[in-house]
Amino acid sequence: MSDSLPAIPCPNCRAAMQTEALERHGSGTVNVELCFACSGIWFDHMVSVELAPSAVISLFREINAHRDVTRQSMSGAMSCPRCADALVLSYDVAKSGRFSYFRCVRGDGRFTPFFQFLREKQFVRSLTPAEVEKVKEQMRQVTCSQCGAPIDLEEGSECRYCHAPLSLLDPDAVAKAVQMWSAAQDREHRAPSPGAVAEALMKVQSPTSHPPASLRLGGSQAFNAVQANDGGRPGIGLDLIHSGIQVLGALLERV
Repeated sequence: MSDSLPAIPCPNCRAAMQTEALERHGSGTVNVELCFACSGIWFDHMVSVELAPSAVISLFREINAHRDVTRQSMSGAMSCPRCADALVLSYDVAKSGRFSYFRCVRGDGRFTPFFQFLREKQFVRSLTPAEVEKVKEQMRQVTCSQCGAPIDLEEGSECRYCHAPLSLLDPDAVAKAVQMWSAAQDREHRAPSPGAVAEALMKVQSPTSHPPASLRLGGSQAFNAVQANDGGRPGIGLDLIHSGIQVLGALLERV
């Protein structure tokens, strides 16, 4: 955590945000502000495009460390923490699909829900129709990774409140980022291998599976905690993105 700058208020809940210095593409660092209660990130102008892939791994670790914080719903009216003007809901398109954020019309920056940030950076992808059918075989209901509302899979594969599609962490994208993070930190001999990351994420997103060997010890505890949702009944009310972050966080805690 960086203490060089005063805390700014979260555009959503107005609580003080936590400043983090994250790796920049090329060299150096950039500061971002995080609100764990709102699962949101404030980026000053152009900061988002300057983040290195390894910075996302740092964000995974932070989000996992604060996973027990009660999630706040998104407000209908947000203001810029820099100029106090209203933020405007905006949309853009990445290779992984459309994503959204709340931007300052003066250009001071933007507030991005963590789920949308992962989609922008192509760490999250929507499930294919075949994958949706496979999930429906395992469970009837999942939790929206953006707003936390229940999604009844018998009714559809997107949230009826915020319209976010059913999504999951892309194992290939996460594994590649872990590999780059490992090289940057000179921890190749201690960090989880890309294969272990991919296996772990795919296992936790298959609710009836048993934890793989790569998840033993700390990782299996995260897997079991995910499976214990809704009174211990596997696969009911599962948040696929949150559960993937839990397992990835458990793996990264061991390095």
